Order: sequence, then C-alpha cells, then structure tokens
Amino acid sequence: MQAIKGLIEEESVERVLILPHNIPDGDTLGSCIGFYHLIKHLGKTPYMVLNDHVPSNLAFLFEDCGVKCLTSESVAEVSFDLAVAIDCGEKKLFEDRIGLFERAVKTASIDHHPTNTRFAEVNWIDSEAAATGELIFDLCEAFSCPLTPAIGEALYTAIVTDTGSFRYSNTRPKTFDIAKTLMKTDFDFNRVNVALFQNKSLEKLRLLNRVFDTLQLHFSNRVAVVTLSQEMMASLALSEYDTDGIVEFVRDISGVEVVVFIRYIGNGAHKVSMRAKYDFDLSVVASRFHGGGHKKAAGFKSDWPIEQIEKALLEALGEAFHDV
Repeated sequence: MQAIKGLIEEESVERVLILPHNIPDGDTLGSCIGFYHLIKHLGKTPYMVLNDHVPSNLAFLFEDCGVKCLTSESVAEVSFDLAVAIDCGEKKLFEDRIGLFERAVKTASIDHHPTNTRFAEVNWIDSEAAATGELIFDLCEAFSCPLTPAIGEALYTAIVTDTGSFRYSNTRPKTFDIAKTLMKTDFDFNRVNVALFQNKSLEKLRLLNRVFDTLQLHFSNRVAVVTLSQEMMASLALSEYDTDGIVEFVRDISGVEVVVFIRYIGNGAHKVSMRAKYDFDLSVVASRFHGGGHKKAAGFKSDWPIEQIEKALLEALGEAFHDV
C-alpha cells in the first residue's frame, strides 16, 4: 500500500483517471466511488471513466454520491497525471479504455485477484482481501479520509457483493470489522439491500427457468453445466446484466461442487463463469483458457462454439478432479 500512497501524494499528481472493469460489478463500482471521494478529499481531481452501462441494481450508487461516470470520448482532451485501474486483473478487462490508461504519466493497479498480471507501473495486489473495497478502505484510513455515508455505502456494496453477503470463504474476520465500521457511517442500509438483493426483473426470473432447462450434470453430479445460447438471448431480449447471479443459483444444488455457466456475449464469443463450493482452484483451470480469477470464482472468454467449450472444459475439470 505504501507505494500507492506515495504515488498519490506526489505533488505532480493532480488529475487522476479511475478505471473500473468492463461489465462492472458491485466491487469495482463501489471501490471506484470510494477511491473517487478519497482523491477529492486530497484536493486532487478524479475522473471515473466507464463506457458500459451501470447495472440497474447498482444504479443507486450514483444517485446521491456526487460521482458521475464519464465516457472515453468526454475526456479525450484531458491529460492524466495518474491512471488507476481498480479491481482489474488484466488490461483486457478495460480494453476499450487502454489508450487513456497508457497515455497517463504514471499508472497503478489496485486489486485482489491472485491472477493479476501486474500490468501497471505500481501494483498493489492483495489476494487475501475479500474484495478490492477492503483495500480502498485501508487506503482511506491511511490518508485519514473521513468516512462519509457515500463512502460507507459504496465500500459496503463492494464488500457485500464480492463476499456473497458474507457467505463465501473469502470472508475473513477483518471483513466483518470493516463492514461494522462502514455501517457506522449511517448510510441507508435498507435501500442498499433492497436494490442489491430484492430487485430482480421478471425477465431474469423467466431466464432462470430457461437456463435450468439446459442443466447437465457430470462426474457423479459433482459438476453442473448450464448454457445460454445466442438464440435464447435473442428470444428473451436480455441484457448482459440479466445473467448476473445465475451461476450462484446453480451452485446451491445439493451435491454440486463446481458450476460452469457458458453464455453468448455477441460477435461469436462466449463468456464462461465458474464457481466452486469447496477447496478447488478454478483459477488454474481458467488459466488454461487464457482466463483468470480466484480459486473459487474464475472465468474466461472464448470464440469457440458452446459444445467445443463444454467438451474442453470437462476434460480440464476431469484432470483437476483427479489431481485433488
């Protein structure tokens, strides 16, 4: 953390570019908002740049926090002294904004993914952290930045989403200590939980039925595979974010240890999301397909057809189960 802190403190650093990853989730958005407020507290000028739409269940984060998501086009003429990628394990996770990142005078990465490629000049990677939001919290404390309700709401959202409401094994005692401190900022706790967990669209519930119809079990029911084809996406008029959380529903099936969700994302490509219940390192499996992530949550993208992806993955998982 000291290297990042020292970089931010430099007098030459005035304009700071903040980059969440593409297809943003609660951790990257909440962490970016918290970091945005920290930069403002230090008397510097933050720019949060995201070309994607914000998921509907996370839109509340921007309602009263004083942070606006800008686009690459709107900051085309800005010269950045520092660019910070937050919760991004590699450059391709913000590939539409790489030009902005690389033209900054200095670059940094703040992340908790163990597969982070350390692509920046200064990298603060803590794979023990349950969420990148924990790192931003530590940074706020290091700078004696007051924890406002806006920061509390943002960082709580980052942590509660990346820990599955504190259910995942990445949750540690420090995670609860941080959450307790954040709740003392008196943000609207009920609003956050309703927006995050009690706000599912009718379309998403219909999607769940369709996806469960594709369920296939392998390796004595230890591995579950579900798919969402291009045809299914088109027939249901879905957005990318309507598929969020599906893999967690499948993981809840008794006896299932690993879930694979293969879904079409456009232009002939598919995104593969994998989740594990127990001590099974999915990041190793994902790396075989040029992906990454955590031990129990990893993934990758592929231009292969669904059937080819499924066959190759089952072979890789079979080898991994043999080695466990």
